[in-house]
Amino acid sequence: MMNATNMVQGNLALKLETPAAPAFTVVKGGRSGYQPLPVKSARNQHAVAAPTPVALKVSTIVAVAVALALFFVLATSVFSARHAAYAESVSNVTYETIRVQPGDSLWSLAEEYPIEGLSTHETSDMIRNVNYLEHGSLAAGAYLKVPARS
Repeated sequence: MMNATNMVQGNLALKLETPAAPAFTVVKGGRSGYQPLPVKSARNQHAVAAPTPVALKVSTIVAVAVALALFFVLATSVFSARHAAYAESVSNVTYETIRVQPGDSLWSLAEEYPIEGLSTHETSDMIRNVNYLEHGSLAAGAYLKVPARS
């Protein structure tokens, strides 16, 4: 017959036996040899209180707020400068009409008809927008407005 204290069904936390105290020996290191140190039993040690949360100093909060504000201002100025450069580049563009050839794509047309100051990606987006294309696929034989070659 099985003893009731050894029978465990489900969660092991329900086992009625108390586990034995951990047994180990602390050995002082070094070349001097083996020197066991006394170890207190785990049952005699007091529970250590959880550390209290550290309150942030006002100076830390101010420093983080200033850093975030500077990041926001820098990001806004970079975006504004890039937007102004884009607007200036697009405002001076003259267009010519071309017939789409088999194999043409917005990307290949943007590379063939670049706009000074804009990347190929920005130029392809501009061609798509000026021709009111919903997506980037082109049909051979269609007519498109592209930046005029200088």
